Amino acid sequence: MENRNIIRIINEEISNFDFLNNELNQKESEKIDILKNEEFQKQFICDSLLNKKDKIKLKINDSSIGGDYEEDFEDASRISLRYDLTVEYTYDQAKEPAVFDLIFYSDNIEIIKDGWYDRGRLGGTPDTDIEPSGDAWFSYINWYDIEVNMYTVDGDEIPFIAFQKAPSKIQMLFIRDYTANLIKSETNLSIETPEMEIKVNDVPYC
Repeated sequence: MENRNIIRIINEEISNFDFLNNELNQKESEKIDILKNEEFQKQFICDSLLNKKDKIKLKINDSSIGGDYEEDFEDASRISLRYDLTVEYTYDQAKEPAVFDLIFYSDNIEIIKDGWYDRGRLGGTPDTDIEPSGDAWFSYINWYDIEVNMYTVDGDEIPFIAFQKAPSKIQMLFIRDYTANLIKSETNLSIETPEMEIKVNDVPYC
């Protein structure tokens, strides 16, 4: 009798363990299914473009800018970029936020750098000396050179179907809205491209 009770207790523990393990696996599977859902992805793109900050929280994991943008106007031709974010997205107030990674990357973004420079005039008197001055900005950035990838927080890639199917201007606006401030802050150059004037309401999507 005692052995039977021991066996029963062991079987119950195994059953409970399997149940908990299956429940966890099911929850993880549901989370991944949500991330893969095209309507969910489209809603995230629109909420990003409509600047709904109350629904989207970002954590920067890694960010870097490189390239030859510091060269003279005629020599500057490219920048490189990596922007690695963890996103906490409240897509439904009745559900837990979806958490995933979003990575923007390119090692060759075509640019045109414009501006002006006055060497000034030094060597005279304080009244006649003119300090050097100038300004520079990006007059062109090929936003489409930047790749966008979505991942689970465990590093599994999620096909970003809604982004791939979105109109090209929506793709550009999404990339621009997430990366423009990084480019400006890291390069100390303003962005004076025509795309900066385009609004999400100008493109029928959201």
